[in-house]
Amino acid sequence: MQFAEVKRQEIKSIVSSSGNLTGKNSADLKFLLPGKLTFINVKTGDTVFAGQVLAGLDTQQLGIELQQARNTLRDKQATTDKVIDDIHLFQYGNGGFANVGTENETMTQRQLRTTAEVARDNAFDSIKLVQRGFQDTVIISPLNGLVTQALEVPNQAVSITDLIVQVVDTTAIYFDTDIDEADISKVQIGQQAEVILDAYPEDILSGTVEQILPQSKTTSQGAKVVTVRIRLDTPPAAFINGLTGQADIIIESVTASLTIPIEALRDDNTVLVREGEKLVSRKVTPGIISETDVEIKSGLRIGEKVQLNPPSP
Repeated sequence: MQFAEVKRQEIKSIVSSSGNLTGKNSADLKFLLPGKLTFINVKTGDTVFAGQVLAGLDTQQLGIELQQARNTLRDKQATTDKVIDDIHLFQYGNGGFANVGTENETMTQRQLRTTAEVARDNAFDSIKLVQRGFQDTVIISPLNGLVTQALEVPNQAVSITDLIVQVVDTTAIYFDTDIDEADISKVQIGQQAEVILDAYPEDILSGTVEQILPQSKTTSQGAKVVTVRIRLDTPPAAFINGLTGQADIIIESVTASLTIPIEALRDDNTVLVREGEKLVSRKVTPGIISETDVEIKSGLRIGEKVQLNPPSP
């Protein structure tokens, strides 16, 4: 038989889950249309500001399309002018241009004018569409932050799926962790947390639960989880976006409590206490339960010995 001593220590009830290091906000920047990358003004590790131009595509083809659209508009405008001129100034003599759009127009006149005007207006919209395309040939940073990824080779073809630049706002460092839906009711904003990154296993980073995202998601294993954002009070010295680790969110804690190992407590909240040469069953009142220990609020005294893995009552 094995025994453990009742001792006084800090005990914590925690919810644990894995997650990733990240910044306050991040942006994965891609072009909205494919093309040839002509320039990129940043590299990984650079600091950028909101509104800064980061990269651009070749605009030669768009320039040709813009000139063609302007030529089409000139043609459609000339056609419209001729239709109105023929109908209202010379052909019918119904008061000239003052009759445009009035009841003096016949249905045939209105149809001819409307067809010409619609073609002209569509040509004008085509110009605006090409001009809008010029805006899509540059990438502008939406936030202040650190460039964590950058495509650093210009003069290559890129598609709308290619990540050109990733910018992360590092004014605050977070650890995002996915909590199982069965445990999310235990987690509250303001709770303290401890984070250990796999890259720095010797460092315990303290933090606070700042946000519980109001949307569940399904993992690849089919489990329902909710993302919890922990703001780190003691972030790592060198920020590396995406580092993995483990978070322990502290649900409850007692600094100086009588505790015994979990394996000493039976299902009916009794323990076997060694009194001399005998084992005596004693009822206890459990409290906080950690991963290894259980708080004993009453029924035991410090220094007593309890049997580990006792037989069922």
